[in-house]
Amino acid sequence: MLQFAQYFLSNTREECCEKFYHWDYYGCTGTLPPVSGDYYPDYSTVTSYTCLNDMKMPNYMLDKQNQNWYLSKTLKKCCETHFNYDFNKCMGTQSTGTGKWYAKYNAGGCAQDCDGASPCGGVAQWVDTMSMYSSKRECCTAKFWWVTDCLTK
Repeated sequence: MLQFAQYFLSNTREECCEKFYHWDYYGCTGTLPPVSGDYYPDYSTVTSYTCLNDMKMPNYMLDKQNQNWYLSKTLKKCCETHFNYDFNKCMGTQSTGTGKWYAKYNAGGCAQDCDGASPCGGVAQWVDTMSMYSSKRECCTAKFWWVTDCLTK
């Protein structure tokens, strides 16, 4: 090590931690990261789908290397980044759907993106907006062209 002292030795603990333990900077320095009021994804349960700004984020989210990914200035940005597949739930907004049509493969036909009775198939989740259609006929033609009774399902 002494042969390469300029590389291995540091003037301060912080400098050493930054150089060799940047992935656990605060653990290495024995300090606590500064806490901000930014939004962060709540991964405490597998069904939370929400972002919080209670300043209780895990330390790993505050590490210098991770802050840009985990912390967001707005709820919207946090939800878009971490829970885009269930954006409305993350935002706390009630979604009634778009009224467009999408392939509901387990039913073997197309359903409308809305809440309520048939033809509504529920608010579409995990459906790419490019895979939604303005009519049932368009959906059936694009997604179930081989199903002869798609329009009547």
